[in-house]
Amino acid sequence: MAVATALLSLALDPWDEFRENQYFDNSVHIARSCLLMLLGGSIAFLMVLTEYVLISVTSAVTVTIAGVVKEAVTILVAVLYFHDRFTWLKGYGLLIILVGVSLFNWYKYLKLRKGHAGGSDMAEPSIDSASKYVILEEMDEQEDII
Repeated sequence: MAVATALLSLALDPWDEFRENQYFDNSVHIARSCLLMLLGGSIAFLMVLTEYVLISVTSAVTVTIAGVVKEAVTILVAVLYFHDRFTWLKGYGLLIILVGVSLFNWYKYLKLRKGHAGGSDMAEPSIDSASKYVILEEMDEQEDII
């Protein structure tokens, strides 16, 4: 990705304006800009790693719901911090998000409660939802034992 981005930058960016840019006009600004890019890249990598672990432990639906909540938080931050205009469309979208996430959580709660309430009365033993997902390190250890 870095090579492709560098090639596209060399081909498309106006390099004659590079020295006039305030982010690269002296060594302190260059170092600060590079550190900010490294910090942003590290945060992006950690977010993808967290998403991978979250999907391996829960489900893709849970990650999707978390993404929807993230979008709602983004809207709220834009309105409160950056003073964006809060329109009826944004309000309606936030309402839909809150209702949808609440319904999903209520469904998961009822499903969890039903699984625990059944207990030993059920014909089939209930499988804990976390036990259905195996982290890759545990799989490697299991293969070594076998």
